[in-house]
Amino acid sequence: METGTTDEKYPLRDGCVFCKISSGYEPARYVAPGGVESEDREELDAHGPLAFRNRLTWLRVMALVVPPGHPSQEQLWTDRDLYIPLIPYALALGRELTIDDVPTDVIPEGFRAISNFGRIAHQSQDHAHIHIIARPDYEPMPEVAAGATPLEASSGDVVVELAEVISAPWSVRFTLTGVTNQEEMWSDKRLPDLIDAAVVTAEKESPQGYRFAAEFLPKSGMGDAGLFILGGGQLDLYA
Repeated sequence: METGTTDEKYPLRDGCVFCKISSGYEPARYVAPGGVESEDREELDAHGPLAFRNRLTWLRVMALVVPPGHPSQEQLWTDRDLYIPLIPYALALGRELTIDDVPTDVIPEGFRAISNFGRIAHQSQDHAHIHIIARPDYEPMPEVAAGATPLEASSGDVVVELAEVISAPWSVRFTLTGVTNQEEMWSDKRLPDLIDAAVVTAEKESPQGYRFAAEFLPKSGMGDAGLFILGGGQLDLYA
């Protein structure tokens, strides 16, 4: 299979199961926005993001979205050439599988997009990936207290607020000024500034590991805007 410039920047690695799946040498059930689902790697784009079903079946939808090549989680979230095309692809897939195109006997549940960093966050593969999972009703997302004062980490258009959740010792929410819902925030041209700030804050406040998590609901605008960081110690499983 041909490789693009991203593959050359982050070469595939022998022994990595995600690299084997990306190359078509390991069986997987590939999925893509537009109703695509196939076990044939050749039916999907050879150069862009790639998604496939997770072999775990804890929830109705569990998929993994990976960038080209073999970047680490840290490289994915600090390289705009990687995450700028990956994010809309992952969110479009999640929306399709859990909101817009669900089986007739399923009530749309929405989804979560999750990236784990480090073993305390249950990262099991070094190869960069985003989890897309059907929204579980038993694991709450962090909440920001009403009237919470933005933290000092806030800068420019990026707003950072302390949040609370039982499953993590420490949590904050990142949003952008002037946006209220997820659809607006994740398509905003300032999003890279938010992500850059989130990485810096996470590495500073929880260097042993952390989790990025965003929730998208089956409603107009897909729910309140926000990217949450969970860290500060051992985290619960992501699903």
